[in-house]
Amino acid sequence: MGVVFYNGRFMSQVDTSISINSRAFNYGDGFFETIKILNSKPFNFISHLHRIDRALTILNLQNCTSSFFKEKVSHLIKKNNIINGIVKIHISRSGTGKYLPDSDNLDIFMCVSNSIPYQKNTPISACFYNDDFKTLGALSNIKSLNTLVSVLASIYASKNNYDNGILLNSNGHIIEASNANIYMVKDKIVYTPPLADGCVDGTMRRWLLEELDVIEESITKDRILNSDEVFITNASNGFITVLNIEQTFFSSSKTAESLQQRLVSLS
Repeated sequence: MGVVFYNGRFMSQVDTSISINSRAFNYGDGFFETIKILNSKPFNFISHLHRIDRALTILNLQNCTSSFFKEKVSHLIKKNNIINGIVKIHISRSGTGKYLPDSDNLDIFMCVSNSIPYQKNTPISACFYNDDFKTLGALSNIKSLNTLVSVLASIYASKNNYDNGILLNSNGHIIEASNANIYMVKDKIVYTPPLADGCVDGTMRRWLLEELDVIEESITKDRILNSDEVFITNASNGFITVLNIEQTFFSSSKTAESLQQRLVSLS
């Protein structure tokens, strides 16, 4: 079994145990990060560190330096002999208390696994998920441990023979897919929902905003259905073309395919 990091110690995964009093287990009091490893190095690490720092602030948790995460992740990659893979960082509040915690200290768990490098992705189908909505606000921008809307959207999509569910906020605006940020292209211009609408502050989204001129503005159902191209992004898979949303098919996939090829070339 692999080596993991848990609360200051590197240990075998089989020796790791989580207390039933864990605030992550009982209250979802924490967040997580999923980071791609390419050629034994974490890809786009600065964006992940930025989001970790923001999540710690939003959740009123003790700060932790970037150098700490860089050192521990690098050591895990070496210990597990990972060339291409995934790092999962799980951070929650330690201590007791109920809804009012008695601490701002951290429980930190990190693990790594092998995975494939970026490759050409198969286009997917998607549907709108209308049964529940994400709220506006900072909590929706981080990878919190409460992902129930995404879970239910994924179940709904699968039951209706689609690959992914598209989430809406409480104002009825499109914000993301169940596991990824979402974009539309119209007349060669790329649009994506703003963070103020409640989408996750995705690290691949941040990478794209630095690489292209992307307009951040609210997107309605009608607007996305009348676009030329739709695609989604996440750290694990990169850029994925959305072939259709329900009965609407899109005429182009050029933007996503071109961007994905740039990631493939890094591997």
